[in-house]
Amino acid sequence: MRVDERRFYVTGGGSGIGLRLAELLAARGAHVALFDLRLDDDALRRVEAARATRERRVSRHLADVADSASIAQAFRQAAEEIGPPDLVFNSAGISCPRAFADLSQEDFERVLRVNLFGTRNVAAAALPLLRPGSKLVFVASMAAVAPGYGYTAYGTSKAGVLAFAEALRSELAPGGIDVAVVCPPEVATPLVAWSRNVRPTPTERLTRFAGSLGVDEACDAILAGILGRRFLVIPGRRAKLAYLLSRSLPKRVTHAIADRIVSRALAEPGARR
Repeated sequence: MRVDERRFYVTGGGSGIGLRLAELLAARGAHVALFDLRLDDDALRRVEAARATRERRVSRHLADVADSASIAQAFRQAAEEIGPPDLVFNSAGISCPRAFADLSQEDFERVLRVNLFGTRNVAAAALPLLRPGSKLVFVASMAAVAPGYGYTAYGTSKAGVLAFAEALRSELAPGGIDVAVVCPPEVATPLVAWSRNVRPTPTERLTRFAGSLGVDEACDAILAGILGRRFLVIPGRRAKLAYLLSRSLPKRVTHAIADRIVSRALAEPGARR
């Protein structure tokens, strides 16, 4: 897919992967629409400063992906301002890394409402605007492939995103609309920085197994992947290896590896459970 003069909608564009990807797209000559619950002036300035030329448009829209009416209205407004999207990149998401026994029903449902139902709402808002040759991209996680300790809510939501993308790809392919899903390992975003301070120690150790990427490294790989024809984009060599192991090894083997990591983590002095 070409980038120059194309129109890209990026949810979760106020920080992290969404913001950095928006900068990269603007630098390559794209028109970019940013969507988030909170979009401060600094985020907008960063994307505007990255523009290849002043003729490239950047629009900002406050929207909640968990609210279908909110994101639908924001997408319609963006279409009026910069035109219908050639690619929609949904990176809006939250995490609540806790052992299930410590996870409230409200927090469990909130994670699914934003991550999974938010994905549904973004797709529904985008579909009336998409044309043959356009693309939908959803951000899942390595936790969608190999969920573990502390990720009953997050892993469930991201596995749902992966399954949703698989089914939607089949439905939209005959009409010439492409679908892709990104399953990154841990990426050094503000969400991850917060998570590291609160998540259980076993979650921390399991996350390290798939590796960690800086935002720039992750977004460079993500951009290369989504501009191609791949359905599944996994940035990072260690993450790719973890994916291959999770798919090729018997569950009894992967469970034994994970259980050993968890046991050792729980035995550490001061371990968070």
